Amino acid sequence: MLICVATEENNLDSLLAVQFEKADYFIFFNPDRHEFDLLENQKGFLKRSMAHHLVAEKNPDLVICGNIEPSSYDFLKASGIRIASGVFGISGREAIQRYLYGRLRESEKIPGLVRGRIL
Repeated sequence: MLICVATEENNLDSLLAVQFEKADYFIFFNPDRHEFDLLENQKGFLKRSMAHHLVAEKNPDLVICGNIEPSSYDFLKASGIRIASGVFGISGREAIQRYLYGRLRESEKIPGLVRGRIL
């Protein structure tokens, strides 16, 4: 299993980023091997809009993040990646531990997002 956490700094003890697309780093952690890989998110509007592509290239099983834009959510889900969004105020390490111990659930939809047409 490969778990990706969107963080503010380049280590697992860093807080999760409030917004997935604006995260400074994506940390990919393999709990079976206790290894992690680091991917820096480039700054700039164009790069931020491509954050979901960067993450999908590493093919994680799960992404843990704060807020996530609908386009990123849809892209990751279509790529077969599970998402646990709406997670705030904890470190990447704690988020991973909560998930592994069953205290963090995957998102069925983006928290607070209303989908549909306005008539």
